[in-house]
Amino acid sequence: MTFIKTHKILLGLLVAAMLLSLIPVVQAWLVIGDEWRGVPQSYTDEILYYSRITEAATGNIFFGNPYLLEHRFSPPLVIFVSDVLAAIPLLLGVPLVPALVLNFMLWSMIFCGLYYWLFREFSLPKWLSASGALFGYLQSYDGVFRASVRQEVTPFLFLFYIAFIRFLKRPDEWWSAIVLGLSAGVTFYIYSFLWQTAVATLGLLALYALVSKEWLLLRRTLVASVLGGVIGSPAFLYTIWVTHQPYFWESMNRFGLVNTHLPMAEVVYSGAWVGVVLVIGAALYRLIPAIREDRTSRVVMLFLGVTGLALWILQGSNFFTGQLLEIGEHIRRFIVLWLPLATILTAALAWRYREHLRSVSRWLVTLMCAVLVCANLYFCYKYLTLFIHAPERRDAWVEQQQYAAPLQWLEAHEPEPVVVWGNPHDYSTFHVPALTRHYVLYVEQAQFMLLSNDEIRERYLVSSYFDPITPQTLKDDIYAYVGRANAYHLPKTIERGIKICHILHFYNSGKDCGTVPTPVGLLGEKFFENLAAKFTTDIRSHIAEYLKKYHVSYILKDIKLDPQYHPEELGAALVYSDDRFDLYRLP
Repeated sequence: MTFIKTHKILLGLLVAAMLLSLIPVVQAWLVIGDEWRGVPQSYTDEILYYSRITEAATGNIFFGNPYLLEHRFSPPLVIFVSDVLAAIPLLLGVPLVPALVLNFMLWSMIFCGLYYWLFREFSLPKWLSASGALFGYLQSYDGVFRASVRQEVTPFLFLFYIAFIRFLKRPDEWWSAIVLGLSAGVTFYIYSFLWQTAVATLGLLALYALVSKEWLLLRRTLVASVLGGVIGSPAFLYTIWVTHQPYFWESMNRFGLVNTHLPMAEVVYSGAWVGVVLVIGAALYRLIPAIREDRTSRVVMLFLGVTGLALWILQGSNFFTGQLLEIGEHIRRFIVLWLPLATILTAALAWRYREHLRSVSRWLVTLMCAVLVCANLYFCYKYLTLFIHAPERRDAWVEQQQYAAPLQWLEAHEPEPVVVWGNPHDYSTFHVPALTRHYVLYVEQAQFMLLSNDEIRERYLVSSYFDPITPQTLKDDIYAYVGRANAYHLPKTIERGIKICHILHFYNSGKDCGTVPTPVGLLGEKFFENLAAKFTTDIRSHIAEYLKKYHVSYILKDIKLDPQYHPEELGAALVYSDDRFDLYRLP
Protein backbone atom coordinates (compact mmCIF):
# COMPACT_ATOMS: atom_id res chain seq x y z
CA MET A 1 0.00 0.00 0.00
CA THR A 2 2.87 2.35 0.77
CA PHE A 3 4.28 1.75 -2.71
CA ILE A 4 0.90 2.51 -4.31
CA LYS A 5 0.48 5.73 -2.30
CA THR A 6 4.00 6.87 -3.12
CA HIS A 7 3.68 6.17 -6.84
CA LYS A 8 -0.06 6.64 -7.36
CA ILE A 9 0.43 9.35 -9.98
CA LEU A 10 2.85 7.19 -11.99
CA LEU A 11 0.56 4.17 -11.68
CA GLY A 12 -2.39 6.31 -12.80
CA LEU A 13 -0.35 7.44 -15.80
CA LEU A 14 0.45 3.84 -16.76
CA VAL A 15 -3.17 2.80 -16.43
CA ALA A 16 -4.20 5.76 -18.61
CA ALA A 17 -1.63 4.77 -21.24
CA MET A 18 -2.85 1.17 -21.18
CA LEU A 19 -6.47 2.23 -21.65
CA LEU A 20 -5.63 4.71 -24.40
CA SER A 21 -3.68 2.00 -26.23
CA LEU A 22 -6.94 0.08 -26.56
CA ILE A 23 -8.51 2.76 -28.77
CA PRO A 24 -7.80 0.78 -32.00
CA VAL A 25 -9.39 -2.30 -30.41
CA VAL A 26 -12.48 -0.34 -29.43
CA GLN A 27 -12.66 1.23 -32.89
CA ALA A 28 -12.41 -2.19 -34.56
CA TRP A 29 -15.24 -3.42 -32.33
CA LEU A 30 -17.46 -0.36 -32.87
CA VAL A 31 -16.65 0.44 -36.51
CA ILE A 32 -16.07 -3.00 -38.05
CA GLY A 33 -18.17 -5.00 -35.62
CA ASP A 34 -19.49 -8.38 -36.78
CA GLU A 35 -17.67 -8.05 -40.10
CA TRP A 36 -14.29 -8.43 -38.41
CA ARG A 37 -12.32 -11.34 -39.92
CA GLY A 38 -8.92 -10.87 -38.29
CA VAL A 39 -7.29 -8.31 -40.61
CA PRO A 40 -5.87 -5.38 -38.59
CA GLN A 41 -7.39 -2.11 -39.74
CA SER A 42 -5.05 0.38 -41.40
CA TYR A 43 -4.58 3.96 -40.27
CA THR A 44 -1.40 4.85 -42.20
CA ASP A 45 1.29 2.63 -43.74
CA GLU A 46 1.81 0.36 -40.75
CA ILE A 47 1.10 -2.70 -42.93
CA LEU A 48 4.68 -2.32 -44.23
CA TYR A 49 6.05 -2.97 -40.77
CA TYR A 50 3.71 -5.90 -40.13
CA SER A 51 5.43 -7.62 -43.06
CA ARG A 52 8.81 -7.10 -41.43
CA ILE A 53 7.58 -8.30 -38.05
CA THR A 54 6.04 -11.41 -39.61
CA GLU A 55 9.30 -12.17 -41.38
CA ALA A 56 11.33 -11.69 -38.20
CA ALA A 57 8.93 -14.05 -36.43
CA THR A 58 9.92 -16.84 -38.83
CA GLY A 59 13.37 -16.76 -37.24
CA ASN A 60 14.85 -14.75 -40.11
CA ILE A 61 15.51 -11.84 -37.76
CA PHE A 62 18.03 -10.05 -39.99
CA PHE A 63 15.99 -10.36 -43.15
CA GLY A 64 16.93 -8.58 -46.33
CA ASN A 65 13.51 -8.41 -47.97
CA PRO A 66 10.23 -9.58 -46.39
CA TYR A 67 8.38 -9.36 -49.72
CA LEU A 68 10.53 -11.34 -52.17
CA LEU A 69 11.29 -15.02 -51.65
CA GLU A 70 14.63 -14.96 -53.45
CA HIS A 71 15.91 -12.04 -51.36
CA ARG A 72 14.65 -12.94 -47.91
CA PHE A 73 18.17 -13.84 -46.79
CA SER A 74 19.88 -10.88 -48.46
CA PRO A 75 21.74 -8.47 -46.17
CA PRO A 76 19.53 -5.64 -44.89
CA LEU A 77 20.36 -2.05 -45.79
CA VAL A 78 20.55 -1.22 -42.07
CA ILE A 79 20.44 -3.19 -38.83
CA PHE A 80 16.98 -2.78 -37.36
CA VAL A 81 16.66 -4.63 -34.03
CA SER A 82 13.36 -2.89 -33.30
CA ASP A 83 11.79 -5.38 -35.76
CA VAL A 84 12.99 -8.21 -33.55
CA LEU A 85 11.62 -6.54 -30.42
CA ALA A 86 8.25 -6.16 -32.12
CA ALA A 87 8.33 -9.82 -33.19
CA ILE A 88 8.95 -11.25 -29.71
CA PRO A 89 5.26 -12.06 -29.01
CA LEU A 90 5.01 -13.83 -32.38
CA LEU A 91 8.19 -15.76 -31.65
CA LEU A 92 6.50 -16.89 -28.43
CA GLY A 93 3.53 -18.19 -30.39
CA VAL A 94 1.09 -15.27 -30.09
CA PRO A 95 -0.90 -14.63 -33.33
CA LEU A 96 -0.31 -11.36 -35.18
CA VAL A 97 -3.35 -9.32 -34.08
CA PRO A 98 -3.11 -10.15 -30.34
CA ALA A 99 0.64 -9.54 -30.60
CA LEU A 100 0.02 -6.08 -32.06
CA VAL A 101 -2.43 -5.29 -29.26
CA LEU A 102 -0.04 -6.52 -26.57
CA ASN A 103 2.88 -4.63 -28.10
CA PHE A 104 0.95 -1.38 -28.31
CA MET A 105 -0.23 -1.73 -24.72
CA LEU A 106 3.22 -2.64 -23.36
CA TRP A 107 5.21 -0.05 -25.29
CA SER A 108 2.64 2.66 -24.55
CA MET A 109 3.21 2.09 -20.83
CA ILE A 110 6.99 1.98 -21.35
CA PHE A 111 6.78 5.21 -23.36
CA CYS A 112 4.85 7.03 -20.64
CA GLY A 113 6.89 5.54 -17.80
CA LEU A 114 10.21 6.57 -19.33
CA TYR A 115 8.93 10.00 -20.36
CA TYR A 116 7.68 10.52 -16.79
CA TRP A 117 11.09 9.47 -15.49
CA LEU A 118 12.74 11.96 -17.83
CA PHE A 119 10.51 14.78 -16.56
CA ARG A 120 11.23 13.82 -12.97
CA GLU A 121 14.98 14.04 -13.61
CA PHE A 122 14.41 17.81 -13.77
CA SER A 123 12.72 17.80 -10.34
CA LEU A 124 9.37 18.75 -11.82
CA PRO A 125 6.29 17.95 -9.70
CA LYS A 126 4.84 14.48 -10.15
CA TRP A 127 1.51 15.78 -11.45
CA LEU A 128 3.27 17.98 -14.02
CA SER A 129 5.59 15.16 -15.07
CA ALA A 130 2.66 12.81 -15.53
CA SER A 131 0.66 15.44 -17.42
CA GLY A 132 3.61 16.19 -19.70
CA ALA A 133 4.25 12.50 -20.35
CA LEU A 134 0.59 11.84 -21.13
CA PHE A 135 0.38 14.81 -23.47
CA GLY A 136 3.59 13.71 -25.18
CA TYR A 137 2.08 10.26 -25.62
CA LEU A 138 -1.05 11.69 -27.24
CA GLN A 139 1.10 13.94 -29.41
CA SER A 140 3.02 10.90 -30.63
CA TYR A 141 0.14 8.45 -30.51
CA ASP A 142 0.34 7.45 -34.17
CA GLY A 143 4.08 6.94 -33.84
CA VAL A 144 3.76 4.69 -30.80
CA PHE A 145 1.04 2.80 -32.65
CA ARG A 146 3.35 2.05 -35.59
CA ALA A 147 5.05 -1.16 -34.56
CA SER A 148 8.79 -1.46 -35.17
CA VAL A 149 9.60 1.89 -36.76
CA ARG A 150 8.54 4.08 -33.81
CA GLN A 151 6.89 1.96 -31.15
CA GLU A 152 10.09 0.26 -30.00
CA VAL A 153 12.44 3.08 -31.00
CA THR A 154 11.19 5.99 -28.88
CA PRO A 155 11.88 4.40 -25.46
CA PHE A 156 15.55 4.10 -26.37
CA LEU A 157 15.65 7.83 -27.15
CA PHE A 158 14.18 8.49 -23.70
CA LEU A 159 16.72 6.16 -22.09
CA PHE A 160 19.51 8.05 -23.81
CA TYR A 161 18.10 11.41 -22.68
CA ILE A 162 17.69 10.14 -19.10
CA ALA A 163 21.31 8.99 -19.08
CA PHE A 164 22.32 12.30 -20.66
CA ILE A 165 20.69 14.53 -18.04
CA ARG A 166 21.96 12.36 -15.19
CA PHE A 167 25.45 12.72 -16.65
CA LEU A 168 25.10 16.50 -16.91
CA LYS A 169 24.09 16.66 -13.27
CA ARG A 170 26.95 14.42 -12.11
CA PRO A 171 29.77 14.45 -14.68
CA ASP A 172 32.29 13.70 -11.92
CA GLU A 173 30.81 10.24 -11.34
CA TRP A 174 32.27 7.50 -13.51
CA TRP A 175 29.05 5.53 -13.35
CA SER A 176 27.06 8.30 -15.06
CA ALA A 177 29.54 8.37 -17.95
CA ILE A 178 29.40 4.59 -18.30
CA VAL A 179 25.60 4.53 -18.35
CA LEU A 180 25.58 7.31 -20.94
CA GLY A 181 28.01 5.35 -23.09
CA LEU A 182 25.90 2.20 -22.78
CA SER A 183 22.72 4.02 -23.74
CA ALA A 184 24.44 5.60 -26.73
CA GLY A 185 25.95 2.31 -27.88
CA VAL A 186 22.62 0.49 -27.88
CA THR A 187 21.12 3.05 -30.26
CA PHE A 188 23.33 1.77 -33.10
CA TYR A 189 21.27 -1.41 -33.22
CA ILE A 190 17.80 0.09 -32.87
CA TYR A 191 17.38 2.72 -35.59
CA SER A 192 19.83 4.53 -37.84
CA PHE A 193 18.45 8.02 -37.15
CA LEU A 194 18.55 7.26 -33.42
CA TRP A 195 22.26 6.57 -33.27
CA GLN A 196 22.90 9.63 -35.42
CA THR A 197 20.97 11.65 -32.84
CA ALA A 198 23.06 10.21 -30.01
CA VAL A 199 26.33 10.90 -31.85
CA ALA A 200 25.32 14.48 -32.70
CA THR A 201 24.28 15.11 -29.08
CA LEU A 202 27.53 13.83 -27.60
CA GLY A 203 29.54 15.66 -30.23
CA LEU A 204 27.90 18.97 -29.39
CA LEU A 205 28.40 18.39 -25.68
CA ALA A 206 32.11 17.71 -26.23
CA LEU A 207 32.36 20.90 -28.31
CA TYR A 208 30.63 22.88 -25.58
CA ALA A 209 32.96 21.47 -22.92
CA LEU A 210 35.98 22.33 -25.06
CA VAL A 211 34.88 25.91 -25.73
CA SER A 212 33.89 26.52 -22.11
CA LYS A 213 37.10 24.81 -20.90
CA GLU A 214 35.24 22.39 -18.64
CA TRP A 215 37.93 19.75 -18.85
CA LEU A 216 36.34 17.20 -16.54
CA LEU A 217 33.11 17.35 -18.54
CA LEU A 218 35.10 17.00 -21.75
CA ARG A 219 37.06 13.98 -20.53
CA ARG A 220 33.99 12.16 -19.27
CA THR A 221 32.05 12.99 -22.45
CA LEU A 222 34.86 11.48 -24.49
CA VAL A 223 34.84 8.39 -22.27
CA ALA A 224 31.10 7.97 -22.81
CA SER A 225 31.53 8.54 -26.54
CA VAL A 226 34.34 6.00 -26.85
CA LEU A 227 32.36 3.43 -24.87
CA GLY A 228 29.29 4.00 -27.01
CA GLY A 229 31.41 3.76 -30.14
CA VAL A 230 32.94 0.46 -29.05
CA ILE A 231 29.53 -1.03 -28.27
CA GLY A 232 28.09 0.22 -31.54
CA SER A 233 31.13 -0.57 -33.68
CA PRO A 234 29.80 -3.91 -35.06
CA ALA A 235 26.68 -2.14 -36.36
CA PHE A 236 28.78 0.73 -37.70
CA LEU A 237 31.22 -1.64 -39.41
CA TYR A 238 28.28 -3.49 -40.92
CA THR A 239 27.04 -0.19 -42.34
CA ILE A 240 30.41 0.41 -43.97
CA TRP A 241 30.47 -3.17 -45.30
CA VAL A 242 26.99 -3.04 -46.81
CA THR A 243 27.79 0.20 -48.67
CA HIS A 244 30.24 -1.84 -50.76
CA GLN A 245 27.69 -4.47 -51.74
CA PRO A 246 26.33 -4.59 -55.30
CA TYR A 247 23.29 -2.38 -55.88
CA PHE A 248 23.59 -0.63 -52.50
CA TRP A 249 23.62 2.86 -53.96
CA GLU A 250 20.88 1.97 -56.44
CA SER A 251 18.80 0.80 -53.50
CA MET A 252 19.52 3.91 -51.47
CA ASN A 253 18.53 6.05 -54.44
CA ARG A 254 15.19 4.26 -54.60
CA PHE A 255 14.86 4.79 -50.86
CA GLY A 256 15.22 8.53 -51.43
CA LEU A 257 18.93 9.42 -51.42
CA VAL A 258 19.71 12.65 -53.27
CA ASN A 259 23.12 14.28 -53.51
CA THR A 260 22.44 17.87 -52.50
CA HIS A 261 23.54 20.45 -49.94
CA LEU A 262 20.10 22.09 -49.90
CA PRO A 263 18.25 21.13 -46.69
CA MET A 264 14.59 20.21 -46.84
CA ALA A 265 11.91 22.73 -45.93
CA GLU A 266 11.20 20.54 -42.90
CA VAL A 267 14.20 22.23 -41.26
CA VAL A 268 11.93 25.27 -40.99
CA TYR A 269 8.51 23.63 -40.63
CA SER A 270 9.39 21.59 -37.54
CA GLY A 271 13.01 22.47 -36.82
CA ALA A 272 12.19 26.14 -36.27
CA TRP A 273 10.47 25.18 -33.01
CA VAL A 274 13.86 24.16 -31.70
CA GLY A 275 14.98 27.66 -32.65
CA VAL A 276 12.11 29.19 -30.68
CA VAL A 277 13.11 27.24 -27.57
CA LEU A 278 16.74 28.28 -28.01
CA VAL A 279 15.78 31.93 -28.43
CA ILE A 280 13.67 31.91 -25.26
CA GLY A 281 16.47 30.17 -23.38
CA ALA A 282 19.08 32.63 -24.62
CA ALA A 283 16.85 35.56 -23.68
CA LEU A 284 16.31 34.21 -20.15
CA TYR A 285 20.02 33.53 -19.74
CA ARG A 286 20.90 37.03 -20.89
CA LEU A 287 18.22 38.91 -18.97
CA ILE A 288 18.40 37.04 -15.65
CA PRO A 289 21.77 36.90 -13.84
CA ALA A 290 20.27 34.53 -11.26
CA ILE A 291 20.01 31.80 -13.90
CA ARG A 292 23.70 32.11 -14.67
CA GLU A 293 24.47 31.76 -10.98
CA ASP A 294 22.27 28.70 -10.41
CA ARG A 295 23.86 25.43 -11.49
CA THR A 296 20.57 23.55 -11.69
CA SER A 297 19.11 26.09 -14.10
CA ARG A 298 22.29 26.06 -16.19
CA VAL A 299 22.12 22.26 -16.47
CA VAL A 300 18.52 22.46 -17.67
CA MET A 301 19.45 25.04 -20.29
CA LEU A 302 22.49 23.02 -21.35
CA PHE A 303 20.31 19.94 -21.80
CA LEU A 304 17.77 21.83 -23.91
CA GLY A 305 20.45 23.60 -25.92
CA VAL A 306 22.52 20.53 -26.73
CA THR A 307 19.68 18.07 -27.39
CA GLY A 308 17.60 20.56 -29.37
CA LEU A 309 20.49 21.89 -31.43
CA ALA A 310 21.65 18.33 -32.15
CA LEU A 311 18.23 17.48 -33.61
CA TRP A 312 18.11 20.68 -35.63
CA ILE A 313 21.62 20.27 -37.01
CA LEU A 314 20.97 16.62 -37.81
CA GLN A 315 17.77 17.58 -39.61
CA GLY A 316 19.77 19.79 -41.94
CA SER A 317 22.95 17.69 -41.90
CA ASN A 318 22.97 17.23 -45.67
CA PHE A 319 24.05 20.89 -45.82
CA PHE A 320 27.44 19.54 -44.69
CA THR A 321 27.38 15.96 -45.99
CA GLY A 322 25.77 16.59 -49.38
CA GLN A 323 23.59 13.50 -48.94
CA LEU A 324 19.87 13.90 -48.27
CA LEU A 325 17.90 10.81 -47.23
CA GLU A 326 14.50 11.93 -45.92
CA ILE A 327 16.24 12.95 -42.73
CA GLY A 328 14.01 16.01 -42.32
CA GLU A 329 10.82 13.98 -41.92
CA HIS A 330 12.39 11.34 -39.69
CA ILE A 331 14.03 13.81 -37.30
CA ARG A 332 10.77 15.76 -37.18
CA ARG A 333 9.28 12.91 -35.15
CA PHE A 334 12.12 13.18 -32.62
CA ILE A 335 11.54 16.93 -32.44
CA VAL A 336 7.85 16.30 -31.80
CA LEU A 337 8.88 14.01 -28.92
CA TRP A 338 11.33 16.57 -27.57
CA LEU A 339 9.01 19.58 -27.84
CA PRO A 340 6.60 18.88 -24.92
CA LEU A 341 9.54 18.42 -22.56
CA ALA A 342 11.27 21.53 -23.91
CA THR A 343 8.09 23.59 -23.65
CA ILE A 344 7.40 22.63 -20.04
CA LEU A 345 11.02 23.12 -18.96
CA THR A 346 11.20 26.51 -20.69
CA ALA A 347 7.91 27.65 -19.18
CA ALA A 348 8.97 26.39 -15.74
CA LEU A 349 12.21 28.39 -15.91
CA ALA A 350 10.36 31.51 -17.04
CA TRP A 351 7.83 31.09 -14.22
CA ARG A 352 10.51 30.51 -11.59
CA TYR A 353 12.36 33.69 -12.50
CA ARG A 354 9.37 35.79 -13.53
CA GLU A 355 10.05 38.39 -10.86
CA HIS A 356 13.48 39.05 -12.40
CA LEU A 357 11.95 40.13 -15.70
CA ARG A 358 10.69 43.56 -16.56
CA SER A 359 7.07 43.82 -17.63
CA VAL A 360 7.85 44.06 -21.36
CA SER A 361 10.29 41.17 -21.27
CA ARG A 362 7.85 39.14 -19.19
CA TRP A 363 5.11 39.60 -21.75
CA LEU A 364 7.42 38.70 -24.63
CA VAL A 365 8.59 35.52 -22.93
CA THR A 366 5.00 34.63 -22.04
CA LEU A 367 3.95 35.17 -25.64
CA MET A 368 6.73 32.95 -26.97
CA CYS A 369 5.87 30.21 -24.46
CA ALA A 370 2.24 30.46 -25.55
CA VAL A 371 3.39 30.02 -29.15
CA LEU A 372 5.24 26.86 -28.12
CA VAL A 373 2.10 25.54 -26.46
CA CYS A 374 0.16 26.19 -29.65
CA ALA A 375 2.81 24.30 -31.65
CA ASN A 376 2.39 21.31 -29.34
CA LEU A 377 -1.39 21.45 -29.71
CA TYR A 378 -1.03 21.59 -33.48
CA PHE A 379 1.22 18.51 -33.59
CA CYS A 380 -1.09 16.70 -31.18
CA TYR A 381 -4.09 17.31 -33.40
CA LYS A 382 -2.11 16.48 -36.54
CA TYR A 383 -1.06 13.04 -35.31
CA LEU A 384 -4.34 12.19 -33.57
CA THR A 385 -6.53 13.11 -36.54
CA LEU A 386 -6.37 9.64 -38.08
CA PHE A 387 -7.77 8.13 -34.91
CA ILE A 388 -10.29 10.87 -34.25
CA HIS A 389 -11.81 10.42 -37.71
CA ALA A 390 -11.52 6.63 -37.76
CA PRO A 391 -15.27 5.98 -38.32
CA GLU A 392 -14.93 7.66 -41.72
CA ARG A 393 -12.72 4.74 -42.78
CA ARG A 394 -15.35 2.09 -42.11
CA ASP A 395 -15.86 1.08 -45.75
CA ALA A 396 -12.13 0.60 -46.29
CA TRP A 397 -11.75 -1.38 -43.06
CA VAL A 398 -14.66 -3.67 -43.85
CA GLU A 399 -13.26 -4.24 -47.34
CA GLN A 400 -9.91 -5.21 -45.86
CA GLN A 401 -11.58 -7.98 -43.88
CA GLN A 402 -12.29 -9.74 -47.17
CA TYR A 403 -8.55 -10.35 -47.58
CA ALA A 404 -8.64 -12.89 -44.77
CA ALA A 405 -10.42 -15.81 -46.46
CA PRO A 406 -8.13 -16.44 -49.47
CA LEU A 407 -5.01 -15.86 -47.37
CA GLN A 408 -6.23 -18.24 -44.68
CA TRP A 409 -6.85 -20.88 -47.37
CA LEU A 410 -3.33 -20.34 -48.71
CA GLU A 411 -1.82 -20.57 -45.24
CA ALA A 412 -3.69 -23.81 -44.55
CA HIS A 413 -2.75 -25.51 -47.84
CA GLU A 414 0.87 -24.37 -48.26
CA PRO A 415 3.08 -25.24 -45.28
CA GLU A 416 6.19 -23.95 -47.06
CA PRO A 417 6.66 -20.38 -48.39
CA VAL A 418 5.40 -19.79 -51.92
CA VAL A 419 5.21 -16.75 -54.21
CA VAL A 420 1.85 -15.12 -54.92
CA TRP A 421 1.23 -12.90 -57.94
CA GLY A 422 -1.30 -10.19 -57.24
CA ASN A 423 -1.86 -6.78 -58.72
CA PRO A 424 1.01 -4.70 -57.26
CA HIS A 425 -1.38 -1.80 -56.71
CA ASP A 426 -4.01 -3.75 -54.80
CA TYR A 427 -3.92 -3.42 -51.03
CA SER A 428 -4.72 -7.11 -50.76
CA THR A 429 -1.33 -7.95 -52.29
CA PHE A 430 0.44 -5.92 -49.59
CA HIS A 431 -1.21 -8.13 -46.98
CA VAL A 432 0.17 -11.43 -48.30
CA PRO A 433 3.59 -11.14 -46.56
CA ALA A 434 2.01 -9.50 -43.51
CA LEU A 435 -0.68 -12.08 -42.78
CA THR A 436 1.00 -15.24 -44.09
CA ARG A 437 4.37 -16.96 -44.35
CA HIS A 438 4.31 -16.36 -48.11
CA TYR A 439 5.84 -13.82 -50.49
CA VAL A 440 4.76 -11.81 -53.54
CA LEU A 441 5.97 -11.35 -57.08
CA TYR A 442 6.10 -7.59 -56.59
CA VAL A 443 4.81 -4.70 -54.51
CA GLU A 444 6.12 -1.15 -54.46
CA GLN A 445 7.67 -1.52 -50.99
CA ALA A 446 9.98 -4.30 -52.22
CA GLN A 447 12.11 -1.74 -54.03
CA PHE A 448 13.32 -0.23 -50.76
CA MET A 449 15.53 -3.24 -50.05
CA LEU A 450 18.90 -4.33 -51.44
CA LEU A 451 18.50 -5.36 -55.09
CA SER A 452 19.08 -3.96 -58.56
CA ASN A 453 17.03 -1.43 -60.49
CA ASP A 454 16.82 -3.88 -63.39
CA GLU A 455 15.21 -6.56 -61.27
CA ILE A 456 12.77 -4.10 -59.69
CA ARG A 457 11.58 -2.89 -63.08
CA GLU A 458 11.44 -6.39 -64.51
CA ARG A 459 9.34 -7.62 -61.60
CA TYR A 460 7.02 -4.65 -62.02
CA LEU A 461 6.54 -5.39 -65.71
CA VAL A 462 5.97 -9.11 -65.11
CA SER A 463 3.40 -8.35 -62.41
CA SER A 464 1.65 -6.02 -64.90
CA TYR A 465 1.22 -8.76 -67.52
CA PHE A 466 -2.58 -8.49 -67.53
CA ASP A 467 -2.53 -4.69 -67.65
CA PRO A 468 -2.11 -2.43 -70.69
CA ILE A 469 1.47 -1.14 -70.54
CA THR A 470 2.45 1.87 -72.64
CA PRO A 471 4.95 4.70 -72.16
CA GLN A 472 2.08 6.81 -70.82
CA THR A 473 0.87 4.24 -68.28
CA LEU A 474 4.46 3.86 -67.11
CA LYS A 475 4.71 7.61 -66.63
CA ASP A 476 1.46 7.66 -64.66
CA ASP A 477 2.70 4.88 -62.36
CA ILE A 478 6.26 6.09 -61.90
CA TYR A 479 6.26 5.84 -58.11
CA ALA A 480 5.74 2.08 -58.25
CA TYR A 481 9.12 1.16 -59.69
CA VAL A 482 11.66 4.04 -59.84
CA GLY A 483 11.91 4.88 -56.14
CA ARG A 484 11.51 8.00 -54.07
CA ALA A 485 14.56 9.93 -55.25
CA ASN A 486 13.74 10.07 -58.96
CA ALA A 487 9.98 10.17 -58.46
CA TYR A 488 9.90 12.88 -55.81
CA HIS A 489 12.98 14.05 -53.91
CA LEU A 490 15.27 14.93 -56.84
CA PRO A 491 12.66 17.07 -58.65
CA LYS A 492 11.74 18.76 -55.34
CA THR A 493 15.42 19.41 -54.59
CA ILE A 494 15.91 21.10 -57.96
CA GLU A 495 12.71 23.08 -57.35
CA ARG A 496 14.04 24.31 -53.99
CA GLY A 497 17.24 25.44 -55.69
CA ILE A 498 15.23 27.39 -58.25
CA LYS A 499 13.15 29.05 -55.51
CA ILE A 500 16.28 30.03 -53.61
CA CYS A 501 17.75 31.41 -56.82
CA HIS A 502 14.67 33.58 -57.34
CA ILE A 503 14.87 34.84 -53.76
CA LEU A 504 18.57 35.71 -54.06
CA HIS A 505 17.99 37.48 -57.37
CA PHE A 506 14.73 39.17 -56.40
CA TYR A 507 15.86 42.47 -57.91
CA ASN A 508 17.13 40.81 -61.08
CA SER A 509 14.00 39.55 -62.79
CA GLY A 510 15.99 38.63 -65.89
CA LYS A 511 18.05 36.00 -64.05
CA ASP A 512 17.47 32.52 -65.52
CA CYS A 513 17.08 30.21 -62.53
CA GLY A 514 15.90 27.27 -64.59
CA THR A 515 12.58 25.47 -64.90
CA VAL A 516 10.98 23.23 -62.31
CA PRO A 517 11.45 19.68 -63.62
CA THR A 518 9.10 16.71 -63.54
CA PRO A 519 10.15 13.14 -62.75
CA VAL A 520 9.25 12.18 -66.32
CA GLY A 521 11.38 14.98 -67.72
CA LEU A 522 14.40 13.99 -65.62
CA LEU A 523 14.22 10.35 -66.69
CA GLY A 524 13.57 11.15 -70.35
CA GLU A 525 11.16 9.70 -72.89
CA LYS A 526 13.60 6.97 -73.92
CA PHE A 527 13.46 5.46 -70.43
CA PHE A 528 9.72 4.79 -70.68
CA GLU A 529 9.85 3.73 -74.32
CA ASN A 530 12.49 1.11 -73.51
CA LEU A 531 10.46 -0.29 -70.61
CA ALA A 532 7.32 -0.48 -72.76
CA ALA A 533 9.29 -2.20 -75.51
CA LYS A 534 10.71 -4.75 -73.05
CA PHE A 535 7.19 -5.50 -71.87
CA THR A 536 5.81 -5.92 -75.38
CA THR A 537 8.62 -7.81 -77.08
CA ASP A 538 10.10 -9.78 -74.18
CA ILE A 539 7.90 -10.25 -71.15
CA ARG A 540 4.58 -10.85 -72.89
CA SER A 541 6.24 -13.42 -75.14
CA HIS A 542 8.08 -15.22 -72.37
CA ILE A 543 5.79 -14.85 -69.39
CA ALA A 544 6.02 -18.55 -68.45
CA GLU A 545 9.81 -18.30 -68.21
CA TYR A 546 9.61 -15.22 -66.02
CA LEU A 547 7.08 -16.83 -63.70
CA LYS A 548 9.45 -19.77 -63.25
CA LYS A 549 12.36 -17.40 -62.75
CA TYR A 550 10.57 -15.75 -59.85
CA HIS A 551 9.08 -19.02 -58.51
CA VAL A 552 5.47 -17.86 -58.82
CA SER A 553 3.01 -20.52 -57.62
CA TYR A 554 -0.29 -18.68 -57.22
CA ILE A 555 -2.23 -15.83 -58.79
CA LEU A 556 -4.56 -13.84 -56.55
CA LYS A 557 -7.33 -12.14 -58.52
CA ASP A 558 -9.43 -9.40 -57.00
CA ILE A 559 -12.71 -9.87 -58.89
CA LYS A 560 -13.84 -6.33 -58.16
CA LEU A 561 -10.63 -4.45 -58.97
CA ASP A 562 -8.93 -6.75 -61.50
CA PRO A 563 -11.54 -8.11 -63.92
CA GLN A 564 -8.88 -8.02 -66.66
CA TYR A 565 -6.97 -10.84 -64.96
CA HIS A 566 -7.42 -14.18 -66.78
CA PRO A 567 -5.01 -16.63 -65.11
CA GLU A 568 -6.60 -19.56 -66.94
CA GLU A 569 -4.91 -18.30 -70.11
CA LEU A 570 -1.62 -19.26 -68.47
CA GLY A 571 -2.85 -22.75 -67.60
CA ALA A 572 -3.62 -21.82 -63.98
CA ALA A 573 -6.28 -23.81 -62.14
CA LEU A 574 -8.85 -22.22 -59.86
CA VAL A 575 -8.38 -23.59 -56.34
CA TYR A 576 -10.32 -21.08 -54.24
CA SER A 577 -13.14 -18.64 -54.93
CA ASP A 578 -15.47 -16.36 -52.99
CA ASP A 579 -17.49 -13.22 -53.71
CA ARG A 580 -14.34 -11.07 -53.86
CA PHE A 581 -11.29 -13.20 -54.68
CA ASP A 582 -10.22 -16.02 -56.95
CA LEU A 583 -7.01 -17.89 -56.19
CA TYR A 584 -5.32 -19.82 -59.01
CA ARG A 585 -2.56 -22.40 -58.84
CA LEU A 586 0.01 -22.30 -61.63
CA PRO A 587 1.16 -25.60 -63.15
